[in-house]
Amino acid sequence: MPLYFIAITLPEEISMRIKSLKLEIAEKYEAKHALKLPAHITLQIPFKIPETEEEKLIEALQGFAETQNNFQVELKDFGRFSQKVIFINIEDHKELINLHKDLQAILHKNFSFKKHETFSKIHPHISIASRDLHYKEFPKAWADFKTRKFTDSFSVKNFSLLKHNGKVWENCIDIYFN
Repeated sequence: MPLYFIAITLPEEISMRIKSLKLEIAEKYEAKHALKLPAHITLQIPFKIPETEEEKLIEALQGFAETQNNFQVELKDFGRFSQKVIFINIEDHKELINLHKDLQAILHKNFSFKKHETFSKIHPHISIASRDLHYKEFPKAWADFKTRKFTDSFSVKNFSLLKHNGKVWENCIDIYFN
C-alpha cells in the first residue's frame, strides 16, 4: 500500500531559505534527514491506504478544503523538542490547530487509520533538523540556532497530499481553499 502524508508546503522563496538552513545543519552536524522533505507544516503524519482509495481521499480533501479560508502564518526564530529536533517557530498556532482538528475529523470519518498513523495534538513547526541529529551534536547545533533570528510570513491558501514513491516524497496534488 502506498504511503501518503498531508502538509502545508511553503512558498518557494521561504522554502529556499529553509533549505539553506537544512544544508548548513547537514554539513556542520551530519544530520541530513530533514533534507528528504520540502519545508512543510505537517497536518497528517504518514499513513497508508489502498491505492484504489486515492481518488476517494482526494475528493474528501477537496470537499474539506472548500470549507476553509486563507489565513496568515508568521514564522519567528527557532525552537526545539527535547534533544532531537530543531525547528522554526510558528507564531499564533490557532488557525493551524483548528485546520488540523477539522481535517482529522474528515479523515477519521472516511478512512480507517492505524493508531500509529494518528495524532490528536499538534505543535505546528517547520523542522530543520530531526531524527538523525546525533545527541552528542545536538547541544552544539542548538547553541548555534537558539539565539539566531528568523522571520517571515506567508498566506496559507492550500495544503498538499504527498505520496512516497519508494525513495522520496512527491507532491501528489495541491488542494486549494474556497
